[in-house]
Amino acid sequence: MGFRHIRTPPSSDELFERAVRACREASQAGGRSRLEKVKRRHLRCVKSSSSLVVSSLREVYRTSPYIERLHPFYRELCSIAFDVNTYRLCLSRVRSVERIVRKIALESLRSINAATETREVIRARRGFFGRLGSLLESLEECLMLLREAASAMRKFPEVNTEVPSVIIAGAPNVGKSSLLRALTRAKPEVKPYPFTTKSLILGVLELERVGVQLIDTPGLLDTPLEEKSGIERQAILALRHLSDAVVFVADPTETCGFPLDFQQKVFVQVVNLVKGSPVLLVANKLDIASEEHLRTFESIFEHTEYLAISAEKRINLDKLVDKLHSCLRGSTKWRNLLPST
Repeated sequence: MGFRHIRTPPSSDELFERAVRACREASQAGGRSRLEKVKRRHLRCVKSSSSLVVSSLREVYRTSPYIERLHPFYRELCSIAFDVNTYRLCLSRVRSVERIVRKIALESLRSINAATETREVIRARRGFFGRLGSLLESLEECLMLLREAASAMRKFPEVNTEVPSVIIAGAPNVGKSSLLRALTRAKPEVKPYPFTTKSLILGVLELERVGVQLIDTPGLLDTPLEEKSGIERQAILALRHLSDAVVFVADPTETCGFPLDFQQKVFVQVVNLVKGSPVLLVANKLDIASEEHLRTFESIFEHTEYLAISAEKRINLDKLVDKLHSCLRGSTKWRNLLPST
């Protein structure tokens, strides 16, 4: 899903200035000598201005997503990024103002048509712009919030919620991005220090005829949910709402900078988050891990079944792919895409 289509709402001042320009352009032709010519000029002015404002406001609420219709992953992302209740109220307010603009335009057009003097025509037009300016000014706070919301949503990761998804999780700097790069064509930034991944990074792994979505998440810390950073919360939401399977990457060598006790606590946190989805534990950096490293790893992870790999040297990645294939074949999304398998 993408949010690139969302229109950035104009400010009330910008919209009013555009309405005035539309009036000026629409009423250039014709003289001032006769009442009917003056009427035609001002009718074109009000029609053009109101049409511009109405279409602009309509585009705002028609391109702004309804929170209730979004996938739960995106609904919660929105709740983190902005006040969704105020967002709903503001969309409703934009629709209401759009209807009122159409109403006052109609009233002004009637007044212009009924005018018997030039000054009555001018008064009707000025009355329209006076009411329009007040309406748009009252809408500015909502337009500002909707601009901020649109900006936030356009930065959301474009996740396909219809295909099987594998979340790559773990503590910072354990090799998650290296694993994503080894399994897919994605090119995440990989550096030898924690917190390199600043957001969700996606890659595609082809299994049979299915493009499986692999999602590299920012490193998780062993902290309560309310204390987690924004990038950690994205990882939590992905685990909670997108995971058909999880690859938990651990570093038995502890060169990531986080001890195994800490990594094991994060592992338990992830398992509790994704109840119902299989979690594959992998011990990365096999190319530099000693037997003692692995024995300590097995002890601390309480002899949980795991697969030792090296993302950097591509050791045992074929076995990991086979395990993922077995896990995903039973998922609902897989069956929907390949019902005969």
